[in-house]
Amino acid sequence: MSTWTNKLMHPGRRRDTGSLTRWNPLEEMERMRQEMDRFIGEFGMRGSGLPQLAAGAAMMPNVEVYQTDKEVVVKAEVPGMEPGDVNIEVTEDAVHLTGELKKEEEIKEDNYYRSERQYGNFERVIPLPDRIKDDQAKATFKNGVITIRAPLAEEPKKPQARKLRIES
Repeated sequence: MSTWTNKLMHPGRRRDTGSLTRWNPLEEMERMRQEMDRFIGEFGMRGSGLPQLAAGAAMMPNVEVYQTDKEVVVKAEVPGMEPGDVNIEVTEDAVHLTGELKKEEEIKEDNYYRSERQYGNFERVIPLPDRIKDDQAKATFKNGVITIRAPLAEEPKKPQARKLRIES
């Protein structure tokens, strides 16, 4: 196969050998997310808000984020996991979830036809709609859903302009 054909099949990859390699769409998605974050960062903004894929990631928790007049709430679905399987870090403007869903048993039967369950590591950074008091954030776990609640941070005082008199 020519190098030109290989470039068409795997854009952005350089293979001088002309050999085919197995394409991993998650690697391409992670590379695109990193490029988006880099591009957005050039304008002084925080990341794209797209989920970060860990190497070989198979699972990505679905999330809901909403804000009330007093707090920000993040709910993340982590079916099949226990509270100790998930790490949560919060900053004033984001929630960072990491964890691993381990396969509990290995089935060695000939009549095993399909497995659609997802296993493996995950990492997700969830941007928050407003600043929070990260030191007062609390997390609960019920029926495979983690709920993180944090009170909104006070608005920073806007600097007041004051008129100066020019002294001579």
